[in-house]
Amino acid sequence: MNLRTVFLTSFVFILLACSAEEKDADTLTKIPVKLTPVEQEEVSVPIFTSGILSARDELLLSFKTGGVIKNIAVNEGQHVKKGQLLAQLDLAEISSYKKQAQAAFEKARRDLERLENLYSENVATLEQKQNAASAFDVAKANLEVAAFNEKHSMIIAPANGKVLKTFMDASELVSPGTPIIAFGSTDKAFILKAGLTDRDIVRIQKGDPAEIKFDAYPNEIFKAKVAQISGTASPGSGTYEIELQLEENRLNLFSGFIGKATIHPQVKQRLSMIPINALNGADENSGFVYTVSENNLAHKQQIRIAFIMDDKVAFYNDSGLTNIINEGNAYLFEKSPVEITN
Repeated sequence: MNLRTVFLTSFVFILLACSAEEKDADTLTKIPVKLTPVEQEEVSVPIFTSGILSARDELLLSFKTGGVIKNIAVNEGQHVKKGQLLAQLDLAEISSYKKQAQAAFEKARRDLERLENLYSENVATLEQKQNAASAFDVAKANLEVAAFNEKHSMIIAPANGKVLKTFMDASELVSPGTPIIAFGSTDKAFILKAGLTDRDIVRIQKGDPAEIKFDAYPNEIFKAKVAQISGTASPGSGTYEIELQLEENRLNLFSGFIGKATIHPQVKQRLSMIPINALNGADENSGFVYTVSENNLAHKQQIRIAFIMDDKVAFYNDSGLTNIINEGNAYLFEKSPVEITN
């Protein structure tokens, strides 16, 4: 067999192979699919964030004066009522100062009364009377200061609330203003403090509803609303702090709980909606769907997802999609031949 015969034989085999591949391509089974229209809706795009739970009013309570702590009358986590004694200093020294001030006040009062009588009888001068009146005013002020210091040598609950933390123990020496007890008021609802980006902060307003979940109560959803919106960004994080006020509930909550919040802004956006089964995979905020080209071939199209809620996917329709495949898409790949059955 010469070289020419070998060449012709090889060429014939190549032609036969190519014709077989073309025949296979022509006879590929078309995948039946169904299309669904892309709907346009005015929706509220939720904002997802997390934050720390705290009492609406949290105070660091301390003594006005320094001294030795006589007793701490409460424990951490204890619920207390307004006016209840929480802690007290040893009043021996402070009460002594008050007694001295009281004695000085009584003496100044008697001196003033005597000089007023003498002045009325033209025995004492006007200057002597005025000096006695001034001494009386000073003694009265000193007594008020001593009484005030004695009163604030005890820590009284300013409202109904809970003892969050105690920082000192009995018999310890403290200076004025040293925090003794962290107190949280329960007269007002708990709040969740969270941070939002500049893109999200402009979408919310006071009163927007929210839902919060805590790991401590995985099956509970706590209703809340936006109560406060910061006007400036936090220097450290660059986010804008908001406060979500929880509605009253019967469950036992503690300051420091980490909550995951979903805020539903009242401001709505026009977005495209498709059934969730039309989505072919997703990665963070992007996903893929299939459309049908003019020659009935599947085309994989990327979309930007706004959010997924229940059985629908909301997305930004940058490409102007009108119809997408929502049945049969699990068996597709790029340029798969399809047959539309609806």
